[in-house]
Formats: sequence, structure tokens, C-alpha cells
Amino acid sequence: MIKTPRDNSIGAQMHLASQALRRRMHHRIHKLGYQCSMEQLSILEVLKFNGAMNMSEIAHALIKENAAITRMVDVMEGRGLVERKSIAGDRRAKAIHITKKGMGVFDDLIPKLVLELKEATSCITKEEYDEVVRIMKKIIKHNQGL
Repeated sequence: MIKTPRDNSIGAQMHLASQALRRRMHHRIHKLGYQCSMEQLSILEVLKFNGAMNMSEIAHALIKENAAITRMVDVMEGRGLVERKSIAGDRRAKAIHITKKGMGVFDDLIPKLVLELKEATSCITKEEYDEVVRIMKKIIKHNQGL
């Protein structure tokens, strides 16, 4: 591995770990025959567990820009994973709903990806895993809303 001053940077290491896990998960998703990104699965997850939401609510929940969410939802709508529905009393506003197909994709993929993540993190103990999650949540909370 190439050595740089960033080797001891928490931000750089979080980014590299995230990229490595994302790459592994994308590889598994495509190997299973799905055309879906981890980001799209995150949208399906938020909708499944919170019900219909508008674009801004999804963007806030996933700490993403509205434009990025709009592009992903456009693709997902084209694939039949989500649908836009008008909100009563506001002609312009649309709520994003997960479809039956989207629910099926999510429900099929998540157990397989959970197993893949367990394998990907098998190099650390349960205690280390729990500590990393706790610390990441703390950093996220501290920096949300900036």
C-alpha cells in the first residue's frame, strides 16, 4: 500500500474504508444480477421504514444534496422501484413512495448484503465493530447540519 501523510487522518481512513465497503457491496449486488447502487438501496430503506417522503426529506435523511437525490429517484422511477405521487392540496409537491418492486428488491438484497458486510468486517471483533459504529454516529451527529 502506498504511504502518505493521510495514513493517520481519520477523515482519509473513513473515506477509504467507506469506498472499499461500497465497492465490495456493489460487486455483490451486480453479481446477484441487480442494477442498483448502495445509494439507491439507502433511498429504498428510508422509504420502507419511514413511509413516503419528499425529496428534501430524503436528502436530509441521507446527508445528500437535493440534486443528487432527484437524479437517483429519476433512475429508480424508470426502473419501477419508486413512484412520485401528488400531495393533496399542493399541485407541485410530490411524495416519493416505494413500489412493490422496490420493496421486493430491498427485501431480497438486504439479507445477502448483511452477510457480505459480516464477511467484510470479520477482521475486527464484535466489540471493535460496536465501538466503530458508536464513534461514527458521534462524528455524524457533531457535523450534521453544517
